[in-house]
Order: sequence, then structure tokens, then C-alpha cells
Amino acid sequence: MKITLFFIFCLLMQLHAENTYSQTANVNLNGSSLTLQELISEIENQTDYLFIYSKHDVDLNQKLKIKAAGKTVADVLNKAFEGTGLNYKFTNNYISVYKKGTGDPEAVRQDGKKRTVTGRVTDVQGESIIGANVMDLKSKTGTITDIDGNFSLSVGENAVLVVSFIGYIEQRITVKGNAPLHIKLKEDTQKLDEVVVVGYGSMKKSDLTGSVVSLKADDISSPTNSSFVQMMQGRAAGVVVTQSSAQPGGAAAIKIRGTSSVNAGKTPLYVVDGFPIDNTNFYPGSGDVFDGPKKDPLNSINPSDIESMEVLKDASATAIYGSRAANGVILITTKKGKEGKARITFNSSFGTQVIAKRFDVLNGSEFAQVYNEMQVFNGRDPYYKDVESFGKGTDWFKEVTRTGMVTNHDVTMQGGNVNTKYLASGSYHRNDGIVKGSSFERYSFRLNLDQKISEKLNLTINSLLSNTTDNNIIAGTRAEDTGVLGGAYAFPSNVPIRNEEGKFSDNPHYVLMSNPVSLLDIDDKTRSRRVMLNALLNYTPTDYLFFKIQAGTDMQNAKREYYNPTTTRKGAGAGGIASVTTTQGASNLLEATATFKKNFGKHKLDVLAGYTYQDFLFEDLSAKATKFFTDYFGYNNIGIGEERPTVGTTKSKNVLISGIARANYNYDDRYLFTATFRADGSSKFEKSNRFGYFPSFSAAWRISNEAFMKDFTNLSNLKLRIGYGETGNQDIGNNSYMTLLGKGYVYIFGDRVASTLVPNNAGNPLLMWETAKQFNVGVDAGFFDNRISATLEYYQTTTDNLLLKFATPAYSGYASQWRNAGKIQNKGVEFTLNTRNISTRDFQWETTLTVTHNKNLWKDRAGLPLPQLGASEHDPVNAIYGYVFDGIWQEGDDIKGSAQPNSVPGNIRYADIGGRDENGEFKPGPDGKIDAADITYLGTPDPKVEFGFGNDLTYKNWNLNFFFNARVGGKTFNQFRSYYENPARVFEGVNAFKSVMDRWTPTHTDTHIHSGKSNPYGSEYNSLYIENTSFLRLKSVRLTYNTRIGAVPCSVYVDAQNVFTITDYTGYDPEVDGSYNGYPPCRTFMAGLRVSF
Repeated sequence: MKITLFFIFCLLMQLHAENTYSQTANVNLNGSSLTLQELISEIENQTDYLFIYSKHDVDLNQKLKIKAAGKTVADVLNKAFEGTGLNYKFTNNYISVYKKGTGDPEAVRQDGKKRTVTGRVTDVQGESIIGANVMDLKSKTGTITDIDGNFSLSVGENAVLVVSFIGYIEQRITVKGNAPLHIKLKEDTQKLDEVVVVGYGSMKKSDLTGSVVSLKADDISSPTNSSFVQMMQGRAAGVVVTQSSAQPGGAAAIKIRGTSSVNAGKTPLYVVDGFPIDNTNFYPGSGDVFDGPKKDPLNSINPSDIESMEVLKDASATAIYGSRAANGVILITTKKGKEGKARITFNSSFGTQVIAKRFDVLNGSEFAQVYNEMQVFNGRDPYYKDVESFGKGTDWFKEVTRTGMVTNHDVTMQGGNVNTKYLASGSYHRNDGIVKGSSFERYSFRLNLDQKISEKLNLTINSLLSNTTDNNIIAGTRAEDTGVLGGAYAFPSNVPIRNEEGKFSDNPHYVLMSNPVSLLDIDDKTRSRRVMLNALLNYTPTDYLFFKIQAGTDMQNAKREYYNPTTTRKGAGAGGIASVTTTQGASNLLEATATFKKNFGKHKLDVLAGYTYQDFLFEDLSAKATKFFTDYFGYNNIGIGEERPTVGTTKSKNVLISGIARANYNYDDRYLFTATFRADGSSKFEKSNRFGYFPSFSAAWRISNEAFMKDFTNLSNLKLRIGYGETGNQDIGNNSYMTLLGKGYVYIFGDRVASTLVPNNAGNPLLMWETAKQFNVGVDAGFFDNRISATLEYYQTTTDNLLLKFATPAYSGYASQWRNAGKIQNKGVEFTLNTRNISTRDFQWETTLTVTHNKNLWKDRAGLPLPQLGASEHDPVNAIYGYVFDGIWQEGDDIKGSAQPNSVPGNIRYADIGGRDENGEFKPGPDGKIDAADITYLGTPDPKVEFGFGNDLTYKNWNLNFFFNARVGGKTFNQFRSYYENPARVFEGVNAFKSVMDRWTPTHTDTHIHSGKSNPYGSEYNSLYIENTSFLRLKSVRLTYNTRIGAVPCSVYVDAQNVFTITDYTGYDPEVDGSYNGYPPCRTFMAGLRVSF
């Protein structure tokens, strides 16, 4: 396989661009009404002519009435331009189109100062633009750029050149002097005729009736991040990203338009080049690693390989994906080959990472002081005699952390000819994390081919080979297994790293707690490989009928090797612990679709129908052993462990078969209608419930194209959209509808051992899909040739028949059962504003603003028990509950006559807000005691409003891009404070925040930190530790200088991520979802070089 790819790669390097032209000047046109853009496309496709025009002078959407069969180009243009005010001119193979009266074609001939101007047209990164229009505004003569972006044009004195290319902002340049021109075009992100990818096809942005957001490569690519997911935050309205783990390669969770499920999957469906991928995190686990690493399966995809991403948000856009689309769909399109000579681009960057925030804990002397005081406070003698002798003690956090390093190298070769186009890329990414021993490394290779087999048959192959290696650090969730990071805060500062014998020191007060430095000796490595191969065969028998067959596979395997040596507390107790776990997964896809696309005068019809089959296979194998006579072999020879190795296996498969259909109807580019339907059959459900049906309907009205709007010349676009659709969620286990058997008790009969099988879950044959029903209405508007464009949307989504995991009674013998019950609702408003503030030859400035508001709640609990006695039927799904903090009990307070008669001065005081009536139901108001009835709703992590604000400024060769994201509202329980701002922890032998020096004492009462005295009513989960997670963050900044070294475009850049955050939240980071032992977020600074040749 590798040898074959190598030879293909070598063959592609020999390809050169070829130019071919049609040899006839006659054209045939279908229909009687075409836009100017459609007429130009038809003539360019059927002849060797190329058109040159200025989009400021020529309306490409202008309707023309013309019929032609075997007519010459001149005849066609004469007829088409009658009464339009347009004129044209032939210059060799070029046709200039312009308004009558805007220029004199003979002006140059009459001008004795005629001269030749030369130049080169590139994008902002210096890449040549092939086929760009260059026209003299006065004479209307023009040319197009060649394969290197060069042009030469004869012009008069004081000529003004109009330079344009599809997808880029047009520029006008006054010619001065004789020096060659270097003209840089900037991508036009506001184009209405931009083609965006939708499910099973593509369409013009102006024809969309659903809610789709398109992100380009520059929006989501950064050498800092191993995954594109982290770059999506704030860049698309309605999309919220939460970093589940900040460690290298750590996962990020995406929510599109709120939380739409409770126990089933909550992540969107990812589709890469038309292949729906299994994004299940089947990262090999280890029973000895508590709170093991949460890795992102999408790390296998190099962000630099991505051309664009489309986020499908409403059901009218996502329903075509049926049972997997309830959480939204993200379509990923990778870069493809381009016609032209081979171009190689090399991008290399290096950088450092520093900890964004750390917490101050008690130093050696302070810990000893507080520990002695807590001893006395609890009626014991002081433990330490000379507390000052410890000084600052050991900075455990410093001992386990470092300055992180990030390295990224990409090389891409792109090119081809009219028949074969190719892209080959290779990349290397490594991130050595800020915690010692943690790292992520990826090698990836991509080869995308587009082969024209005949005029009617085309083959596309997309392939990816990716290898990743993770070096993990133990995280931990319990006091005795706090992990490296938890131990760095929890281990007493007055204890040295090693004792007098040279061994790692133990905690004298908490012998079960591991020395955090010793945990760095644990070897925990995971190697993963992913191979994606996807082939598409397109057959076009006529110009209105298209057939496509797609077949592909996505294969993943991973191997996790873990060894806990005898130098750690736990490893020593077990004589060394070794485990090896391997996982394998594969998904196979087969699709066949047929598309009918034809124009009938003002009517445009686009109909698609198809069938898809996709299966998913998974299996794993794990082995574990203990009691090794030496640590030398690690996990490389499990068989030598004295304890008999334990082995486990798992194997499963599920299949999804589907029928799909979609119809788009467009009348006169004013009235647009879309209907979709999908039928899914899933093996995850019992035969009688196996099929689900998911329809959608949407419509749009392009008001700006109405005749009565022609006088509103500054209005470029105005479109109303409305839609309704249904999608599903089947993201649960493969066999939840069946009762499965598992290993039971072992019985001994004499010298024989008998194993048993017992049911380990309660099956439910009535189980069926979750169904999300969504209504969406929106308006798109553009002003001043779309220099200002905006989108405003309102949506409401109701998800019913929720897939919930119910606890079953103990006497049933089962732990749980999946059932359908309940209903939740999300509703919200989204706003996007794009502006092109300044656009001159030397300076361009663009801004983007996104605003998202979503409200989530339980609509119907369907008899489900409330999570707390005082909870509401319609609380948010992610509601936080706890006691209400009411201060600290003081000496002299009437404690005995209060609702907390067993408290003592220095304990936390709770508000008495509820009780029970005679039926045991919740009754608001004080009842004279603190119990479960006083636990109330304290907030939700979901923000009220989320913002994204980006700016892109270009001045000559310099480009500055910076992006802010912000969040208003949203609350979280600060586990750091609740755990480490507790003086009682010190009495247990756990270090604490320095703030406990401000704890309550009989002589220091003005504080919110309790004394540490045992509290019979608890002292942790209450409103004192509920914090607002509102913030403003400078997410990213990049400064780029574009230049040329000889004929080679070159870009030098510096890049910074997570630059600063303004927030009142006192935890690690308001966006990072983590416990008090979580991986700390970082600031990253990079410098890089990009060269093309």
C-alpha cells in the first residue's frame, strides 16, 4: 500500500498543466430566459472565448431573453443585449462586456501615448490567481492572468485597471509609472453566488432555504491546535464549544443550538467529504487510571487539510441525515487539486505554551501552622514543633509542570491538468504539554485525486493516513488517587520530594495519597492509526441528469500500554501494574444517488433520490497483570506477572440502511422551496421499531429580486426563510433493546470451579428513536453590494421520546434500563453581522460579529422524579442544585433555636427556604429545619448570550487578524474552591488554598470561609461556590507579513492563542469543563514561515 502511494505521488509530480479550447464559435442554449452569468458560463463552456467585465458596471443577475441553436457568439450577444444597455468587444479570445457610454473602445487607438502594463495577481498570501480578469476601464480591452498569475495589457495614459476573480473582492488600480504591478485580491466572504456544501450535494448560498453557516480554512486553521474543533468557538452563531480537557489532544464538546438530549449522545454528526464518520471516542481505557484522558477522535484530521466547513443547524438542513442529525451536522470538505502546474507549499511553525492560571496554596510553614491550629481546634496537641523551619517548602506544582512546546510542519503539493487534478499533503504536529510527561504527536498523509475518465465519467478519491501518539498523565478523581495535577495542589508543601533514603516521600497525615512527582514515573502511552478511503464515481449522461456512487471505509485502531511501577504508592502495593488494551473500529459506506437538475424558463428544479448503507464494527482486547519481580520490562512482558493476568474482550456491530430524497424548486430566483425526506433503519432497535422517518420542508422569498425593489439600489439582498423538520438521535449502545448476559458468580464444587452467566441489563424491545422537531425562521440582508450583510434567526426545537437510562429496583436484579420518556425544549435567537468596512488597494478591513441566545428547559418530565424536592418541572436540563449560603454562624447566635441546632460557631449557615406538607410534597417557606427540602435551583452552566467578534485588517503586505469571544451568564460549581478552600482538608492532611488563612476563628469573624469544624449539615455544595462564568477573551491574534523572495511567495507570521481573559470566575477557566484535578489551560505563542514554489 505504501509503495503504491509512493509511485502515485511520483507520477503526479510529472503532470503539467495543459490548456485546451473549444474549436467552434457556435453555441446552443437551452431555455428562453438566462441570467447574464448563466449566458457567460454557457459560452465559455462551449467555445474558446473568455469574458472580461467589471461587476460594478455589469449586473450578472440581469435577465436576458435568448434562444439559440447553432448560432455564432456574435449573433447570440447581439440578440441577448438588445435593450439592456450593454455592449461587448472581441479582443483575440477575450470578450469585454461593458455598459454603453462608460468607455470608448477606440480611445486607446486615438491615444498616441499607448503603452503596455504588466503585473501579477495573487491572493493575500502570495499564491498566484490563474484566470483573473484584468480590464482597462476606459477602453474596455482586457486579458486574463496566465498560469503564474501574470498579465500584460496595452493601455492608454492614466488608465484604470479593473481586476476581478470569482470569490474575490474586485480592485481598481490607477496605472502610474512603468513598474510591474503586484495586485493582491482578498477573498469575498459575502458573495451570494458562493457555492456551499449541503447534505449530498452543493448549492449557491443565495438559494439556501435552511440555516447553514460556512467557515473557511482561515477561520479554523491554526498551528497551535491539534483539532479544528477548538477554533470554532464564537465563529458560528448557535455553536458553543466547551473544552473537556486542556491537555494535548484533549477533547472539546460542541453543542449546536443547546442541549437536545439527556442520556443519549449530544455531539453533532461529522461528515468528511461526504462520508459520515463515527466520532465515538473509543479511546482505550484503563481501570487503574481514574478520570482517564478524554481525547478528541477528530485529532486524526490535519486542520490544514480542510478547505471549508458547513454547519447545518436547523432541521430543514439536517433532516437529510435523519436519525443522526438531532444535534446538528458539520460538513467538512478537504482541499482538492487545482488545474495548473505543480505548486508546493511548506508551512513550518514553532511555539511555546505557558500556564494561563495557577492557584496559591499554603507553603511549608503555613501548612504546618494551619495543621497545628486545626489539631488544637479539634482537641488535640500540635503536631509540628517548629513550623518556621519548613520555610516555603516544596512547590509541587512547579515540580510537575514545565514550559510546553508546540511544533507544526505541513507540506502540500497541488496541481494537475484538465483531466487529472491532485492534492498530496503531509504533516507533523507535536505538542509537549505543560505537565511533564504529557504530549500529543501526529503524522498524517493525505492524497486527493480527481480523474476525468471521459466527458461523462469522473472519479474522485479522497484518502487519509494518520498516526497519533499520546503520552498521558494520570488525572485522578479521589483524594488517594489525586493524580499528578490534583496531587500538586493537595500534597502538603512541608514534605520534601524524597526522603532520607532517596525514595519518594509519603504524606505523613494521609498515607493513601500519592506523591505527585512519583506519578510521573507511570508510563501511559496510546498509539492510534486511522485510515480513511473514500471513492466517488460521477456519471453525467446529459446536462441535467447526474448519477453518483460512493464507497468508502474508515478504519481506526488504537493500543494503550500502561505500567505503574513500584516507585509509586499504588504500584508498590501491587508489585507493579501492567495493562495493554487494543481497540479496533471500522465503518463501511455504500451510497448511490441520482440527481435531476434542469431549468424550464423561470423554473429551476433540482431533485435528488438515493440509498445508503453504513455499518459500524468495534472490538477490543485487554489484559492486565500485577506483581512483577522488576520494573525493567514495564508493559512489554505481562506474562511474567505473578498474579494471573486478567483478560477481557468486547465485540459489537450495528448497521444503518437509509433511503433519502430531496427536491429544490426555484421560481425566477424569487421563490424557493425545499423538501427532504429520509427513512432510516437501525439495528440498534427491535425489528418492529427499527425504522424512523424524518421529513422537512422550508421556503424562502428573495424580496430583493422583486420588481418593486429595484429602486432600493443600496439593498443587495433581502431574503426571508421559514422551515420545519424532524430529526432523530440513536446514539446509545448497540444492543440496549436486548437483555444481555454477563459474567456472574464463581462457585467451587470440590476441586472444580464453575462460572455463571447472569443478565446484566434490562432490555426494552419497545425502545425507539429520540425525535427532535424544529421550527426555524430567518432573514438574510445585504447592503451596498453586500459590504454589509446580516442574518437574524429564531428557532424552537422540541425533543421528545427522550432516550433515558432509568435505575431499576434492586430486587429486579438489573442495574438499569433504557426507556423513552420526557420532552425537552430549546429556543433561541441568532444574529450574524459581516462588514467590509474599508476596501482600497493598500488597505482592507473586515469585521464579523456573532450573537447567540439559547434557552433550554424541561418541557415534560413524563412522570420522571424531580432531581430535588424543590426542583421545578421546567428547570433547565443542566440545572445545578444546592443549599443557599446564608453566612457563618457566630458566637452569640441562637443556634439551638435555629433550623441547624447541631451547628457550632464557625460552621456554614444555610437558608431555610422549604419543607414538606402532609403528603410529603414540597412546600415553600421555612419549616424550622435544614434538609433536602432546602436544596434549590442555583443556576445552569448554559450562557444567556454568547458573542464572537473578529477583525481582519490588511495594509499592503501586512495582515492582522484578531478574534474575541465572550459569554454573558451561565453558572458553575467551582470545585477548586469547595475542595481547597476548606480548612478541614488540612486536618485530613490535604493542602489548601492560601485563602484559608482568612478562615473564621473566634477572633476573626468577618469572613465567608468557615472554620473547618465538622459540620453535620455539610459544607461544600452550596451557593457560596456557585460562580458566574461570564467572560471576555482575546481568543487569537495573528500578524502576518507577506512578501516574495525572488519569484517565491513567502509569509512570516506570529500567532497567539488564549491571550487574555477578563472574568470574575476564580476557577481555572470559565470555558474548560473540568474538576479540581483537571488539566490547566495554556497560553500559546507561535512563530512560523510559509513558502510556496
